[in-house]
Formats: sequence, C-alpha cells, structure tokens
Amino acid sequence: MNRWFWALLGTFALFVGCDGSKPTEGDDLSSSSVSIIFISSAEVNQWNQGNGTEESPYMINSADDLVALSNAVSQGVTYAGTFFKLGGNISLSGLSWTPIGVWGEDDLGWKNKPFRGSFDGGGFTISNLTMNNTSVNYVGLFGLTKQAVIKNLKLESISLSANKILGGLVAKADSTSISDCELSVSLIGQERVGGIVGEMIAGSITNSIVSGSVEGKSTVGGLVGLIGSSATVSGTNQATVTGTLQNTGGISGTVSGGIITEAINQGLVSGILNVGGIVGNVTMAGQISWVSNQASITASGTNSFVGGVVGDLASSSVLEASYNLGDVSSTGNYAAGIVGKMTSSEIRDVFNHGKVSATDYVGGLVGKCGENVKINTGYNKGSVTVTKNSASLLAETLSTTEFSNLFYDNVLALVSSSEAGGVSSVEMASATMAATLNNGTKTIWTSSATEMGGYPYLLK
Repeated sequence: MNRWFWALLGTFALFVGCDGSKPTEGDDLSSSSVSIIFISSAEVNQWNQGNGTEESPYMINSADDLVALSNAVSQGVTYAGTFFKLGGNISLSGLSWTPIGVWGEDDLGWKNKPFRGSFDGGGFTISNLTMNNTSVNYVGLFGLTKQAVIKNLKLESISLSANKILGGLVAKADSTSISDCELSVSLIGQERVGGIVGEMIAGSITNSIVSGSVEGKSTVGGLVGLIGSSATVSGTNQATVTGTLQNTGGISGTVSGGIITEAINQGLVSGILNVGGIVGNVTMAGQISWVSNQASITASGTNSFVGGVVGDLASSSVLEASYNLGDVSSTGNYAAGIVGKMTSSEIRDVFNHGKVSATDYVGGLVGKCGENVKINTGYNKGSVTVTKNSASLLAETLSTTEFSNLFYDNVLALVSSSEAGGVSSVEMASATMAATLNNGTKTIWTSSATEMGGYPYLLK
C-alpha cells in the first residue's frame, strides 16, 4: 500500500477486530479476536528515506512529501522530537497549499495542531508558493509551530495574500528557533504581517534575511509583524515595508516584551502612525540594541511619530547602541533621527546621520519626549528642517525630561545657536569626541578616518 493510505489510517489509531468492529472498553486486545492494530502515523514512516532521527532525518524530496507533512500535521500529528530535511529544491507551483500546522477553532486556539519537529532546509530552496485568500488567517509555509526548529532554508517567489497573522515562513511561531533562512517574498495582509513570521512568542530568529515586499494595515515588519514576550530577533531586512494604518517597522511592526538585537534594515519603510526604521512601536519593556537603519523612512499621519530607529518607544522599554543613516520624513508632525516619540522609556548611546524633515516637531534625535524619559549619550549630524518647534536634538521636552552627554554638529545639524551641545564639524569628527561620548565609563565609541566620515561610531 502507498504512504497516503498509511498516513490516513494511522492518524486515527484504530483497533479493528476480525469482524470489522472496534473494540469496546474492557476488551482483551491481546486475544485472538483482534487481528489488526493501527498505530499513530507519527510511528509510520511516510517518507522513502530516513527514520526521523537527527542522525537520519526523514528526507523531503518532492512537493508530494511536503503535502504529506502538511496533511499529517493537519490531522494532529505534531512530530515532536522528529527530524526532517530537504533533499533538493522543490517548487510548489500550481498547488493549493495548506500551511503546515493549524490554528484552532477560535481566537484562543482551541484544538490547535502545531508542528513541533525540526525542519532543516539543507541549503535548498522551496519556491513558487502562492496563496490568495484575504478572508483567511494564519498563512505561511508553516501555519503554526511550537517548540520547533527551522533552519538552513531558502524561500523564493513566495506570494501570499491573507487577512491577519501572515508570515513568509511561519504565520505564528511559539517557542520556535529559526536560523540561517533566506526569503524572497511578496506579502499582503491586514494585521500582524512579517517577512519571516507574522507573530512570534518566545523563541528566536537569527542570521536570516528577507527581500521583496511586505505590506499590511497594522503591525507590519520586514522580519516579524509582532514580537511578543521572551522572543529575540536578529537579521537583515531588504524588503520594502508598507503600512497603511499603524505600527510599521523595517524589522518589526510591534515589540511587546521582546528583544531585537544585531539587526539591520536596508529596505524602504513607509507608514501612517508609529513608523520606524527598525520598529514602529516598542512597548511592555521591549529591548532594542545594536541595530541600524540604512534606508529612507517616511510617514504621512497628522501626528506620525516616525523615527529612524523607532516610531514610538514606551512602557519601560530601552533603546541602546543603535544608529540611523537614512533620511526620515513626514507630511505631518513629529519626526526624528532616532525616535519619533518616547514615554516612560530610556535611550542611550545613539547617533543619527540622516536628514530629518516634517511639518513641525522635528528632532535630530527625538521628536516628542513624554513623561519619565531618559536620554543619555549620543549625537546628531543630520540636517533638521527648521520649523516652529524643531531642534537639533530634542524637539519637544517636559520639565521632567532627563538628558545628558548629547551633542550635534553646529554646522550640518544646527537649528538654533541657543541650543546646548553644539560642536564644530572638525571637533565632532575627532578621537576627542569619541572619548567624550565614552565619558570615562565605556569603550563602545570609537572613530576612524575611513568609517562614518570620521564621525564617532559604535563598536561592540
């Protein structure tokens, strides 16, 4: 019999008697009245190669093999502790795809069926996956993963349109490790849309890259739509990211209790409200460190809160050791080289080289400082549009705003000579300035005539 037959029957773990009846409670299953016992399909080898161990993984050699995996997981086989590996490039062209792993029957995930195994791409490519249904949720190559591992995988020509929770690789990743993946995608959704993952809780993404385009209404990111508690994300985005409402970022739309570190955005980012080169909105004690934006960031909201690194930084969140090189602009108010708006949060060790422009409240580093903010150590050399409420460093502050060790180039970034912290271009591009930024307590600031035009930069 072929593997499809065994996969279908094995899933139900049927026990069949000689007369074709199912045994009832109390039946002696060891007696001669029972002639056939079907075990779960997790124990049936549906693949032609391997035995599912790390040393000898099940080999995925064809589109049929991927469909078999999807079907089995949809029937409730999680493959926890089971290993899979691609044996070659696979095209899914022309297939009606069902994501591997299924979200449950309601918003709480009743009867979830996640993939819990390990999937090694082996450096090979899965291509030509297409889905177009704007009424469905949890769309991606994988729909739902939990405590899974996905690595060494390339995805090309991935074109997906859905409603919410849409990811090029995984729609929703829970406690999942993703590493060394490369994706080329075209994604369009409504909410929680990410080039790699739509929504991520715990787990990690490392050494992965996205190109193409990612578009959504809310919580849209080049790598991840929503980064939740205990999740850590690093990698590079080269995709164009577009948000049509709020929370749009080159790496993530929203970070809520998660971490982004060692990430680079090189893709154009545009949105309406809370727009950032790295993150649109950081809340719930999020942490952003050692990141850089290298592309233009634009916003069009009335009060847009757009930043070269973060749009809105709030709720005990921290941004540190980060910088922006791209131009930042808004057709409305509140644009800044680093953070558009911050409340109850902290910034330390940052710099901006990008041009910043908006209708009003334009800041070289921060656009709006709300309650309980601290800004310690950084500089701006990017030009700032002169408006009624613009500043070379902090556009809008409160009497409680705490800031120290901040500087700006008083030739290139000067808004008003009355601002404190002005330094000449020559002095700014000197080893002396790097020492000043280190302030005798750090070693992360340095300078070189061949790096950043001689201006200080961060060295981990």
